[in-house]
Amino acid sequence: MKPQMTFFRTREYMFLFFIGCLLLPPPLSAQSNQKGMAYLKKIETRYKNVQCFRARFHQLSKAPGVVTNEKAGGVVYLKRGGKFRWDYDQPDIVLIICDGETLWIYQPEDRQVMVDKSFRKRLKRFPYTFLSGIGHFDRNFVSRVSSQRDRTITLELTPKKPLKEIKKMQIIFSPHTLIIRGISWTSHQGVQTIITFDDIDVSSMIPDSVFRFVPPPGVDIVNANAP
Repeated sequence: MKPQMTFFRTREYMFLFFIGCLLLPPPLSAQSNQKGMAYLKKIETRYKNVQCFRARFHQLSKAPGVVTNEKAGGVVYLKRGGKFRWDYDQPDIVLIICDGETLWIYQPEDRQVMVDKSFRKRLKRFPYTFLSGIGHFDRNFVSRVSSQRDRTITLELTPKKPLKEIKKMQIIFSPHTLIIRGISWTSHQGVQTIITFDDIDVSSMIPDSVFRFVPPPGVDIVNANAP
């Protein structure tokens, strides 16, 4: 069976960009920058007290020249120490899981698992890692308020050191709880991905067993680090 590496790479970038919070938006005004950075510091302070994050997520991807948008969804679990788990239940069942060191991407329908044992090292290249304690928002980004409503505020972030993987990104959060309720980013190829969260839980502890994975017998194992 031919490895589905294109699919794997797409999903890997999805949560890397969410964890990394990277973008290159338009120039910022001094007033907006000051207000945006104030919110950014508040969000960072809020998440310093968060050990775990669980939510239902809804993902929408739009590509230039493609009429039909790609929709997906499931449940996401995050925990300090670089642990995360994305359980896709639509349109297909896919599991993306990391115990803080090794990454697995499992497609039950294809009976295939991709394993990346160098994932933690590669993740450290990114300036901020959500719920992992690597880096700081205010040290690595400048920010401005893009829009403000009664229940949500949208921030645009600019990395102080440009990165090639992504063109721009936005973070949507509640001004009352400072909890992130959604993100969106656009690649240099024009593909836009929007992820929104509901049923958010940041108070319950998630056991480490949630972030462990043992490949089922008989599945095809693909080494992501192979030349």
